[in-house]
Amino acid sequence: MKFYQPNSKTLKFDLTPLIDVVFQLLIFFMLTTTFINVESGVKVDLPSGDFAAVSEKRNVVVTITENNVLYLNNHLVDPNYLTEKLRDETKDNPNPLVVLEADQNVTHGKVVRVMDLIKKSGIERIAIATKPRDESP
Repeated sequence: MKFYQPNSKTLKFDLTPLIDVVFQLLIFFMLTTTFINVESGVKVDLPSGDFAAVSEKRNVVVTITENNVLYLNNHLVDPNYLTEKLRDETKDNPNPLVVLEADQNVTHGKVVRVMDLIKKSGIERIAIATKPRDESP
């Protein structure tokens, strides 16, 4: 009976590059899965409307959640400091646009108060964000 004995003429593979590539792929997939929900921001239930979405870039977004919590570009902000934060946020933009995202369950008075705070900061252009209306009956 003859057993297999490796000799110097057999083909040998170096596994180090293969392990490096697999490790880099593992790191890549682990990092990219952590960025999936970064874009979602603050969760609000927008009212529906017929107007087109705002398409300008570098808009300042003010969000009012269902619990009347105020966010400026997805960062929690105190309503008392909203005008100052808006001035800081728009100092480089001569004609800024503020997109106001208010949950549909927020009272009208709260939305008007936030719009007044935006106007006090010197911003003239305010857009109210809506979601597209369902056409199904």
